[in-house]
Amino acid sequence: MWPLLILLALWLGTVGLGRAELTAAQHQGLQVALEEFHKHPRVQWAFQKTSMDSATDTPSEAGTFVRLEFMLQQTGCWKKDWKKAECKVKPSGRKRKCLACIMLGPESQVLGRMVHCPIETQAQQEPKEQQEARCSRVQQAHEGPHRYYFPGQFAFLQHPGSG
Repeated sequence: MWPLLILLALWLGTVGLGRAELTAAQHQGLQVALEEFHKHPRVQWAFQKTSMDSATDTPSEAGTFVRLEFMLQQTGCWKKDWKKAECKVKPSGRKRKCLACIMLGPESQVLGRMVHCPIETQAQQEPKEQQEARCSRVQQAHEGPHRYYFPGQFAFLQHPGSG
């Protein structure tokens, strides 16, 4: 049994499922999410990412949609210092479970964002469907036929009496 588990672990490592590396779009989405979180007026302390539960990016004609689920924990620093390396996680600090949905344009500009980071105990009380609906609105806001207009898509008729 152990040799099979070892082989499975080695295989997972080679296909990349064992790694926690983020793509460039996912990393940019995480930075946008952290900036958005620390802008919130109720946040007084700096928080630091402690784990990444899931990270996906989906390319589309409008850009790249990034969906992240991660944990934050309070540090000993004020929120204005959240980027400083010396801000260490407090062992008894508050924890937050975050869902971030970011739509990045073709040149990596931020087209839309939704960052929701309730306190860990509140995260279980909120309906998952509500969060997912907000997330999909960010993705769909910049996709679809209303996004681009092509020549000939609209016809304009001139009334014979005007002009």
